[in-house]
Amino acid sequence: MGKITSSKDLVVWLLYAKGHHGKQCEPIRGRTRLMKMIFLFQKEIRQKFNLDKDFPDEALPEFTPYDFGPFSAQVYSDLEFLINLGFVAARPVNEPLSEESAAENYHWQTLIDPASSGDSNERKEQEFALTPRGRKFVESGRIGALSDDQKKVLDEFKARCTAASLRSILRYVYTKYPKYATESKIRQEILSEDEF
Repeated sequence: MGKITSSKDLVVWLLYAKGHHGKQCEPIRGRTRLMKMIFLFQKEIRQKFNLDKDFPDEALPEFTPYDFGPFSAQVYSDLEFLINLGFVAARPVNEPLSEESAAENYHWQTLIDPASSGDSNERKEQEFALTPRGRKFVESGRIGALSDDQKKVLDEFKARCTAASLRSILRYVYTKYPKYATESKIRQEILSEDEF
């Protein structure tokens, strides 16, 4: 079994894992969701399932409190690197959501990224997926190999995170890790009991 040596490898493994539809390499919708997934992986999944042996401390990004909770510039840097390398594709989200999900997603996405609402130059929410080249790279074993049990852990973790609403993920992170929510611009709204 190989050793995973960087946070880029973690991004690739999360994109390779099955999501809530049970398909390999399901996309992850939104930068904020991906950021919180990496944070939660680091805090809850890694050691609990002995993945720390394959994801050493130096392979994980450092998180600090920021505008929307735990943030690491390294995650954005890794994502851009992988896109430029041709391993990851970033594409606008096209498929319609249920009416309730669409309203919630619009509401929270505009709070998190005000540039996502507005005129024709609006910034669309993106989803991130491995390209065929990225998938081939993972399957070649060049970024290390995980056991079947470890892959199952990542699949279950990703499925929970991709099935959950962005609001519920943020609420969970802000409640369980309040020191990372101290700088959040939307903390009060996320933690309020009132739904919009």
